[in-house]
Amino acid sequence: MTLPGQNPMPFASPDDRADELLAITRRLHTLVAAEIEALNARKLDGANADWDEKERLAHAWRLEVAQIKANPNTLKGAAEHRMTALRTAAQELQDALEAHARSLSAMKQVTEGLVRSIASEIASVRSAPPAYGRSGTVNSGAKREASGLTVNAKA
Repeated sequence: MTLPGQNPMPFASPDDRADELLAITRRLHTLVAAEIEALNARKLDGANADWDEKERLAHAWRLEVAQIKANPNTLKGAAEHRMTALRTAAQELQDALEAHARSLSAMKQVTEGLVRSIASEIASVRSAPPAYGRSGTVNSGAKREASGLTVNAKA
């Protein structure tokens, strides 16, 4: 497998190539599973752990899969048990990535809900009290928005 910035290195056999891709796939699965666990434990910085390794492996995996799709013969002759293990690992990685997306979505919804609630509470506390208007009646008027607070709806 060729990583960015490296010279291409030929594999000794299709089995070696399958083993290399299997190792990358399994390691990515392990890293994604650890990140899901951190997200479920409400550790928002869980995505930062092993970031460089995840980035490097994901890029290498993507390039290798693209090369194999472009030339399926690169794995021709690999042992069937390796190919079965590779298919299983790829499916497990896909399932983990889907679970990861669900975890991130849930975390995003919770975070956005908290930001909206906090902003709403601050706005209601800082709004101007009702006062008498020119005609002598209570002027409820529009509530002022909170000052000094910026809310990013995409939080």
